[in-house]
Amino acid sequence: MKRFVTLLVIAVSVVAAFSYTFYVVSHGGPADPFWGVVMKGVKDAATKFGVDAVYLGPEKFSLKEFIDLVNSAIVKKPDGLVVTITNPVALDEPLRKAIEMGIPVVAINVPDDRSADEKIPYLCYVGMNEYLAGVYAARRMLQEFTPKRAVVAIHEPGHAGLEARAKGITDVLAEKKIPVEKLDITTDPTKALTLLKSYLTKYPETNAIFTLGPLGAHPAIQLVEEEKLVGKVKIGAIDLTTRITDAIKQGVVVFTIDQQQYLQGYLPIVFLYLYKEFGLIPHEDILTGPSIVDKTNVDIVEKTVQLGYR
Repeated sequence: MKRFVTLLVIAVSVVAAFSYTFYVVSHGGPADPFWGVVMKGVKDAATKFGVDAVYLGPEKFSLKEFIDLVNSAIVKKPDGLVVTITNPVALDEPLRKAIEMGIPVVAINVPDDRSADEKIPYLCYVGMNEYLAGVYAARRMLQEFTPKRAVVAIHEPGHAGLEARAKGITDVLAEKKIPVEKLDITTDPTKALTLLKSYLTKYPETNAIFTLGPLGAHPAIQLVEEEKLVGKVKIGAIDLTTRITDAIKQGVVVFTIDQQQYLQGYLPIVFLYLYKEFGLIPHEDILTGPSIVDKTNVDIVEKTVQLGYR
């Protein structure tokens, strides 16, 4: 039996004349702390604007299950749909169908980066420029030192956003002729730790690890600490958790990239509400990142991480 999980259902009693139901469907599940912050944004906006917001996502990353959840949301004929464009080709048909049905669609977290004539005609995108995040990450690491060899730990291969981040990193390092390789570490932290350890054993000259989310950063931190490689193998991360901010303060992680994912949950609900009420909607991309967090500003950012806003 297919196992799907509704991660969050927010039902708000509304006495106003207008009440809407919006569905938020993402590829992210409960194993990734990143999505808990997005869900908080969804919940807060739904409460603020008096709407119902239903959040759906697979327990573990699975493109098939994700697409099935998108289709199940469309069948409900919601007043609005928020979707991560994790795989634009796979999502093309169902989202065009939804739009033809009159369901307004907002993209979050991962956009459709195809050309204008191919792109899914959603209303707007709220999220980070994924490729630029990788570029920023590589450039920040090069400010620290020049790696002998680097590895990019990717926990969801084929995920368009993560692949774009990885490409940004590898493109910048390739310009400096620094050997760099992508490594599939899976979404299992135990397997990730083992795979990263094996990679460093095979390529002992590797002294830079780039991670693309907490599911990669946490095992990388554990590896560097357990193997006493702090200062010898430098970690550059993307996204924020308290463990990552602690590691920055301790010098285990050099930096991380913030994409303010609370806004990726909050703003689409606001935009859909305004669209349904007044026909108002932003156009093009509303960028929530990337920005760099390192020792110079981690104390300021840390407080909002602890409060669940990052």
